[in-house]
Amino acid sequence: MDDVQFDVRGYTIQNQSNKKNEDGMRTGLVSMTVRLCLALSLLFWGNGAFAAPVEIKLKYGIIATADYRSGRADKPVVILVHGFMQTRHSPPMNRLADALADSGYAVLIPTLSLGISRRVRSLPCEAAHRHTLQDEANELGHWVDWLAGQNKPQKIAIIGHSTGSQAVLAYLAGTPGNTVKKGILTSLGPIFVDDPEFEKVRKSPEMRTETGLKKFTLAYCRKNYVSTPSAYLSYAERREDRLLNEVGAIKAPVDMIIGGKDQLYSPGWAKRVRASKLKVAVIEDAGHFYDGEHEFDLFDRVQEMLADLPR
Repeated sequence: MDDVQFDVRGYTIQNQSNKKNEDGMRTGLVSMTVRLCLALSLLFWGNGAFAAPVEIKLKYGIIATADYRSGRADKPVVILVHGFMQTRHSPPMNRLADALADSGYAVLIPTLSLGISRRVRSLPCEAAHRHTLQDEANELGHWVDWLAGQNKPQKIAIIGHSTGSQAVLAYLAGTPGNTVKKGILTSLGPIFVDDPEFEKVRKSPEMRTETGLKKFTLAYCRKNYVSTPSAYLSYAERREDRLLNEVGAIKAPVDMIIGGKDQLYSPGWAKRVRASKLKVAVIEDAGHFYDGEHEFDLFDRVQEMLADLPR
């Protein structure tokens, strides 16, 4: 066994032994082992356990990347969108991708480029953030188009987490592809801002049009989120009223999932969501990332919402 290398990703088989086989037993053992490994790998690939990396070219030559896992033809394709400045390897979307793929769903989980080709790391607050929320929404549209070009199943659900949910909402509020049948927004809420700073920028026509980089407070970036005023406002302006109004105005079915103990948002936001006429599932003891046993609760709620996908 030590003299055989098997690369599942490329189905590469290499025999490194320089010794001659004294009889056919060793050759037979190696052949049988290779056949077993190949059969197991094909089985896992067929069940979506392995993700194939894919790429698309955006404007200005930027390359966006994703992992794609094939699924059953009778189930929809699910696009998963990570949160603020994260990547496709970040929780809870990475864990949800595994669970959905294991259940037979085709899953596409991109890393939003944020203006960087083949981005592989979370961005620090101090990076130059010229990207906007609408850029993220437009990028989702490119991934929907990519799926259409691959002749994938004609039903798509898009699931976002945190600011990823805001990107999904912005995409659905535009002109989504007719294959997109549902949006599921997890941990949706207004991003944290410094209120006096936000009001100053929002009310200043001069500042809104400036192209130079400045430092702002946004989410967990406290006075060190480096961005242009307009790019900053693309995230900061989406306050509670706007989010609730946009969710209610979307033509496609939109479901929400929130954690009952999500401490990233004010208690008032959770009360407003619960009191709204929107379709909301509350995981009572879950936090923002649905850690621990709550990742199973998240998966259960998502499966329930995917089960009633419109035809």
